[in-house]
Amino acid sequence: MNVLLSIEDLHLKFRTFWGTAYVLDGVNLKIYEDEVFGLVGETGCGKSVTSMSILRLLPSNAELSGKIIFEGQNLLELPEKELRKIRGKKISIVFQDPMSSLNPLFKIKTQMGDIIKLHHNIDKDEALKKAEKLLRAVNLPDPHRVLESYPHQLSGGMRQRIMIAMALSFEPSLLIADEPTTALDVTIQKQILDLILELKKKYHFSVLLITHDLGVVAETCDRVGVMYAGNIVEVADVDELFENPLHPYTQGLLSAIPDPRYKKPLKPLRGNVPSLLEPPPGCRFHPRCDFAMKICSKKKPKLVEYSENHTVACHIYRRGNEK
Repeated sequence: MNVLLSIEDLHLKFRTFWGTAYVLDGVNLKIYEDEVFGLVGETGCGKSVTSMSILRLLPSNAELSGKIIFEGQNLLELPEKELRKIRGKKISIVFQDPMSSLNPLFKIKTQMGDIIKLHHNIDKDEALKKAEKLLRAVNLPDPHRVLESYPHQLSGGMRQRIMIAMALSFEPSLLIADEPTTALDVTIQKQILDLILELKKKYHFSVLLITHDLGVVAETCDRVGVMYAGNIVEVADVDELFENPLHPYTQGLLSAIPDPRYKKPLKPLRGNVPSLLEPPPGCRFHPRCDFAMKICSKKKPKLVEYSENHTVACHIYRRGNEK
């Protein structure tokens, strides 16, 4: 498969009143054409800020280094004018909360129409026709009524479908879905995820799905990357990850999921997520790891290939490979 997006040694830090927060610590991952790649981990591990780094939607106190290669271009080196030709067009994003993403003061037709008119260089009537067609594509009934509505007059699921329609209005190569079902009830969550997969199959774009829900990953993703405290600790095909988790953190996540087939107690991860103002040296997971060795507190492990399409960043497997 061809690589669509490649993130190489991505570092991100924020200058704050309390000190420097080392948020991303050498992130490496690849997303292939026409796949759904899941990025999973605890809240605050750096999933969303990774997606914001791709589009360079970061505050002024951010310092970003490394490479983000998209269609042969390093997005971190592009001037803002050139990046705007990619942001929202070739790479679109759907955020967690559709209510805060839509302006409550304007009708949907104004918000969708203005964006479509601006980027497609068409008149208002053509833009509204395209908006209505997009709303039908995301299975919204009575698109004319939806266009005449304000955001508060629509349900959360309807607002999220509108955000997906807007994201797809430019036929992007990559759709970033940043926990798109967080604010929705379970039934609507499944509808939104099914919709994204249906549209992906129809329009042949790739999806970066950011979530903390391993159940969602199991149902929707082709491959998955596990993230902990600003590091990618494991990447594998979905089936392989669930059948053979390698990293102690991945194992801990899976052991904390209740399984109705077995009446065994859940095993939570001990300890707490480290402060990114003073992250642990070496492997950032070592203070919570039951298998930690001396080297873990001194040297950061690199992602190494354990088997085909399965990489892990852990000294346990690196030592085994070096023998």
